[in-house]
Amino acid sequence: MVGYIVAAVVVVVLLLLMRTFVKSKRQYGAAANVVFAKYTYGKLNKDEQQKVHDRALEMILESGVSKRGFDNEVERYGWYAVAMDRLGMPSKVPDNPAWHKVDNPYEALPAGSFLINGVTKFLKKHYNIDITIDPVLLDEEPDEEEEKEKQRD
Repeated sequence: MVGYIVAAVVVVVLLLLMRTFVKSKRQYGAAANVVFAKYTYGKLNKDEQQKVHDRALEMILESGVSKRGFDNEVERYGWYAVAMDRLGMPSKVPDNPAWHKVDNPYEALPAGSFLINGVTKFLKKHYNIDITIDPVLLDEEPDEEEEKEKQRD
């Protein structure tokens, strides 16, 4: 009887470990997408950026999620990564042209995740790419505030 209990406990522990591993692997992929997307988006021309933005918004509507728009850069670039993948645009990060599969970027990764910090440090160390992901709330489109400032001057 004790042997069955020990075996059951071992199985439960192994299942929990596997679940944690799979979840962390998915979250790492989502973190890589966010960082890679911000870098890649910055390398696109204005027409390509608009195409990515429009496709991301279309995908949000098609997904059936009740949330609309982006509260922070994690959400924005998470959706941009999925949009660029669907548009056939590879990541511009050297040696990393593919995107990770993420079903719902709203739920894939919390803003401020330590995994994002790990990806940004890796890119800085190995490729001298310096990217910062801001986890705070957004009010504007990327660079829209700068454009408004230029128009005021």
